[in-house]
Amino acid sequence: METNLILLFISAAVKTVILFLIASFLITRWLNQKLRYFTDFPFLNALGFYIFSLGKLLDIYLYYYFIDTPNLATLNDPTALLLGKIRFILSPILVVLPYFILMLVIWLENKKKIQNILGIGWVTLSLVAVLLAKGYTQFLIFNLIIAMPVIVLSIISFAIIHKQQKLPQINSLLITIGWSSYLITQIIRPLWISLGSGSWGLTWVGEFLELISMVIIGIGFIRPASYFEKNIEELIKKKILEDDGSFEIDDNIAMYEYLNEIEKKREKNEENSKWKYDVECYIP
Repeated sequence: METNLILLFISAAVKTVILFLIASFLITRWLNQKLRYFTDFPFLNALGFYIFSLGKLLDIYLYYYFIDTPNLATLNDPTALLLGKIRFILSPILVVLPYFILMLVIWLENKKKIQNILGIGWVTLSLVAVLLAKGYTQFLIFNLIIAMPVIVLSIISFAIIHKQQKLPQINSLLITIGWSSYLITQIIRPLWISLGSGSWGLTWVGEFLELISMVIIGIGFIRPASYFEKNIEELIKKKILEDDGSFEIDDNIAMYEYLNEIEKKREKNEENSKWKYDVECYIP
């Protein structure tokens, strides 16, 4: 077995393990939150990484299955074509979907009808594109087209969040850098197949570069922003004053204790949908 192919299997396997570990860490953090919503950053990012890792497992099989395919541009083997379609339904459609939901909730909050129309429309068009593809090169092109709007919107959104110093519980700068680098890897991904020897060329290089960008995104959702301490104190004081305008606390420990009492009362009276987008539920 040639070196490029061995490196391809290793890179795909390493990516699968790392993404699964990051997803598990994020889902554990989400489960430990006092308030949990299905639109929380940790949950959606963990969901995307879990599905991505499943897609990588299928990728490993496809890399082996297509090892002797002379032309990946046209997959004449019905089984190969079917496997390719299954893989690209998993990713990017199911991988990008959690982020697409998040973008809809952020930009179109309380506009459920528009959210549903855009969501169903995007999924439908993406499925049609994948089902019409006839070769691996087309799959990669459609992959970019499907993911591009969500990736670009994510870059813009997190760049704005960082500039305005919002959501201190995540590092929006790292996430912006991660998504930007991921976009670049997707644009140049088809190039690696044409370089090097064998059916897959230097695809393993693309796998490692993509992994780096995904790890940056994952770290961005794990590490708080540099302005976390300042913003979290202001947010706590704001929440306390909202609950009792005459109540003021200068001691941070006392503020946390008072805030916990407020949250306990809110939990008992929680009647909102679990799909609510609540940024403030990340307060430690």
